[in-house]
Amino acid sequence: MTTSADDRATTPAPTTPVPEGRRRRLAAGPAGARSPRAVFWLSWAVLTALAGVWALASPMAASPDEPAHIVRAAALVRGAPLEEAQTGVWRAELPRIYYLTGEMPGCYAFRSTEPASCWPADWGDVTATQGATTSAGNYNPLYYAVVGLPTVLEPSLGTLYLMRLMSALLGGFCLALGLRSVAEVARRRWVVPAVAVATTPMVVFMNSTVNPNSVEAAAGIALWLTLVLALREPDPALTSRRWWRAGLLVVLLVNAKAFSPLFLAIIVLAAAVLAGWGRVRAALADRRTWPGLGLGVLGSVAAVLWILRAGAVSGAGIIAYPDMTLRKALNDVLRLTSSYVEQQFGRFGWHDTPAPGSVYLLLAAALGLLVLLALAAARLRESLVLATVALLVIAMPVVLQVPNATQVGLPWQGRYLLAVSVGVPLIAGMLLDSRAPVAAAVARRVTWLLLALVGVVQLLSFAENLRRYVAGTSAPWFEPVPDPWQPPLPAALLVVGAVLAIAAWTVLLGWLAREQVPAEPVGTAPAEPVGAVPAEPAAPAGPAARGAADAVPDAPRAATAPTRPA
Repeated sequence: MTTSADDRATTPAPTTPVPEGRRRRLAAGPAGARSPRAVFWLSWAVLTALAGVWALASPMAASPDEPAHIVRAAALVRGAPLEEAQTGVWRAELPRIYYLTGEMPGCYAFRSTEPASCWPADWGDVTATQGATTSAGNYNPLYYAVVGLPTVLEPSLGTLYLMRLMSALLGGFCLALGLRSVAEVARRRWVVPAVAVATTPMVVFMNSTVNPNSVEAAAGIALWLTLVLALREPDPALTSRRWWRAGLLVVLLVNAKAFSPLFLAIIVLAAAVLAGWGRVRAALADRRTWPGLGLGVLGSVAAVLWILRAGAVSGAGIIAYPDMTLRKALNDVLRLTSSYVEQQFGRFGWHDTPAPGSVYLLLAAALGLLVLLALAAARLRESLVLATVALLVIAMPVVLQVPNATQVGLPWQGRYLLAVSVGVPLIAGMLLDSRAPVAAAVARRVTWLLLALVGVVQLLSFAENLRRYVAGTSAPWFEPVPDPWQPPLPAALLVVGAVLAIAAWTVLLGWLAREQVPAEPVGTAPAEPVGAVPAEPAAPAGPAARGAADAVPDAPRAATAPTRPA
């Protein structure tokens, strides 16, 4: 009996048994697959632990304006009315512990050589009512409603540290949402180390303190990731949850500070241009995106209404700095530009404690590598978006300060722009994943090198910050000093905790960076097709045959070429 070519083509191929060990590996899914839910919970735990160790390594009220934010949160949650005592300063009657936050940093703020032990710790009755002042009385209440929850407990120093823990939890939650978005895509070899670079020591430090700048930066990182990936790599199975996630992050970001709506507009516009109008239009037309979009719009409207009602952006009309001419303001801002960038990498305390010099060099090298590779590999439109965001990081302090310098001076700090500046490495990482300009084996090594580099940066920064408060920056590293500051936990234990948290963060990112490889069918392995005839060695082609072959165009890569309908 003979069989036709058509019969042979449709005859199923025989299968060969698959070893049990390989069967279990194949059933687990594609190589490199990571459960987004597991990534979220692990990231939240690790990032909260890292920020929590930082929170214990800094004395209370040792970050910029932390006393003002503590008083604002306590007054909101405890229901204490805020009365404007003078322009820009509000007063509330609160337990004495909240008043003391304004006294604690008085002897060491802006004096990096002075350890935190200089404060005499005159506690008194911390539960007695006393007037406490804040400059954040007209700030959006959303962040303070969360971090102020511990103030319902008995007033104590521990209550203040619990407020820091709430801030660490909120910032870690936002960052974990962003990493969940990363875990949902297959190509993430470069974006994962980009997340490590974007989560600078300054981001971690701010997450460890009571300051709305923390949630603004963390939500900014997560929104860059979620929005760009949702638009550029749409997945019908994930559409609804991705856009709900984006809407929640928009609410947290836009209600953080007065300039947050502007930063949100920059993120949304950059993501839309990166994706292209076709993808944006498809997302807007998809009804599954509407609930998340609606949440974001409502949150943005509420934020803008609060800013207009509370006068959160003020100062116009009051000439407080008559000598700050336009020329002088422009000159001073340009001179401070490098300082603003440095502060985004890491400048701790009341901006009085720079990170070690090697931290800035290593982070600049990592950032430069990502950006240069992305610019070399990306399309023109994508390169222009990346370059524009980088230029905005330099230009915005000039644009936002110089016109009003006679009214408000030059109050800008680098951390104010973290929600935008983190977009530079993140965009670079996402573009590299879409273009893959480097061989996979090389990319794997570069990923681990970048993660190890960032781990070293985080550890050096933590050690310098702890040393500054325990002994002062002028004290020797490994010699005892008289009257050192005593953290809530022993300094050696905090160092061990930091090492473990940073190692866990590095390993988690390395685990996440492993890209997915499509799985083989479970239960079978391919065998030789039925009716296949072993190929015989080809005879050398003669001149006529070679000429005929040269006349035939190259075959397409696809197995079958599409045909137009008749």
